[in-house]
Amino acid sequence: MVKNKNAFGVTMLMLAAIIWGSAFSAQSIGARYVNAYTFLAIRSWISFIAMIPVVCFFKKKKSGGEKTKDKSYKKTLFIASLCSGFFLFFASAMQQIGIKESNASKAGFITALYVILVPIISIIFFKAKEGIRLWISVVLSIIGMFLLCIHGGISLQYGDAILLFCALLFALQIITVGHFVKKVDVLDLSIFQFFVVACFSSVVMIVVEKPPVDMIIKALPALLYVGVLSGACGYTLQNVGQLYVRPSIASLLMSLESVFSAIFAWIILGEVLGGRELIGAIMMFVAIIVAQLPTKGDE
Repeated sequence: MVKNKNAFGVTMLMLAAIIWGSAFSAQSIGARYVNAYTFLAIRSWISFIAMIPVVCFFKKKKSGGEKTKDKSYKKTLFIASLCSGFFLFFASAMQQIGIKESNASKAGFITALYVILVPIISIIFFKAKEGIRLWISVVLSIIGMFLLCIHGGISLQYGDAILLFCALLFALQIITVGHFVKKVDVLDLSIFQFFVVACFSSVVMIVVEKPPVDMIIKALPALLYVGVLSGACGYTLQNVGQLYVRPSIASLLMSLESVFSAIFAWIILGEVLGGRELIGAIMMFVAIIVAQLPTKGDE
């Protein structure tokens, strides 16, 4: 049963990585028309609205809803949504700004560095114990992402520094979800974290950016795609997957977003994957397999 649950969690996180990989180009297209906080605000409201019928449907199917009416549960849900939503808001905003300031391939690599930040933070602050196998997987995945995403030299510029900060924030969001996902309903956490992100980003959008309506209309296809799939679907899959997979392994699985973004660019945009990129993608898949291999202590 435990193994089946782990496989289910791995599948959910892989699906999230596929969706996020396919949505990366939509973010770049949206950035041509609207600024970062406008894009984030509208996509988050779309995600929140898209989640409402899903939550209502599954709530009706569930029996014994006393837990959700409990005052302590609501308090925990409020804290979980606020913490997860804050990190998601900050990370997504930095990513959108970084994509505009840097180039897409470097953005994919630097953002996915959360794969090494998650276990480091878990060890320092939560005294988590990670075996040598996980660190081998982390090293393989970072080398793989470098081969896949970076062409020529790499130097840390303004946009890259923003993306590095973004990677730290995504690591904190993954750890936060991992902490709260067993204490609150995953659908509740998903919908309310979008509400938090939408509120924060809307305030900044109204005060700072004041976007023209015609630009929003031009960006609407990208906003709908990212809002429904990358937002409502992707982060719900992450929350469900992290019920059964610990944060350090989850970060490895979700880092495959870089691989899938390159694959979709090849399929949809006609960008050819060379030998270097293919080796990088293979190394990342090997890293995931190594991290998932059973050990003597597994049941």
